[in-house]
Amino acid sequence: MMLLGKTGVGKSTLCKRIAREVGLVETEQDTECSLTLIKPCLLVDVPPEATIKSLAVKFLGHLGLKDSERLEHFSNATLTRLIIERLLVMQTQLIILDEFHRILDQGQTPTKKKVCRWVNELLIETNIPIMLVGLPRIKKLIETIEELDDRYPYCATLRYFDFTDRAATAQFHKMIEAIEHKVIEPAGFTERIVLTHETIFKAICLVTSGNLRNLNTLLNDSLTPALSREGNTFTLEDLACAADFHKFCPPQNPFRLSVTELNAAWRKQYEGTLLPTQAS
Repeated sequence: MMLLGKTGVGKSTLCKRIAREVGLVETEQDTECSLTLIKPCLLVDVPPEATIKSLAVKFLGHLGLKDSERLEHFSNATLTRLIIERLLVMQTQLIILDEFHRILDQGQTPTKKKVCRWVNELLIETNIPIMLVGLPRIKKLIETIEELDDRYPYCATLRYFDFTDRAATAQFHKMIEAIEHKVIEPAGFTERIVLTHETIFKAICLVTSGNLRNLNTLLNDSLTPALSREGNTFTLEDLACAADFHKFCPPQNPFRLSVTELNAAWRKQYEGTLLPTQAS
């Protein structure tokens, strides 16, 4: 299947979770007291401007062959054979190719299609499912390659939290609650803001636009100075300063608006959407 989504929706995070569930690395001891490396899931980040050779070398690096300079001198056919042998010996059950859209950054369309067909060759020779993960634009390329299009009839698309949707807003609120309990509270601040407070939650929504990468950046850049300075406090100013320095923040920083201005901005952006606390 394909897993698609814009930057920051959590594709790579989900890939890592799937890889952990399937199993990244295990070792088994056979009857002769030697260790056999088993890799149930192979998670590979497609390199920038990927070619068959650069992607094959990346594969082999994850399969235990780390001498990339030496591998670069091998033919594509030899590299492919090594990959197939390793995948079968290591009993791999799932391959995840993250950032697959990077193959679109290199060469003409025929070159890009060659990489896709090479991936299809691996799938055929090993019979191991290969999940393609990346930006939505990879779907059009796959659809132009008949033999691949037939093998990828299923496509899941991750999206940013949509705050015009009450259920999505409630889910985002639950996630912020979890961050409160698992990150903020254990930090032991003597004085702090509450992220789920209505006005602060609205400001977080307006600043991040439901983008998890933006949320992670905002929290990291606000908590880092709060934890390092004397006084042991986490304030609204910490969030405001963190947002000031990022282009994803609206021109009028929501953390610096009055309650009236913030409510007006919320109504303009997400008219009709009630917060979880309001809905109850």
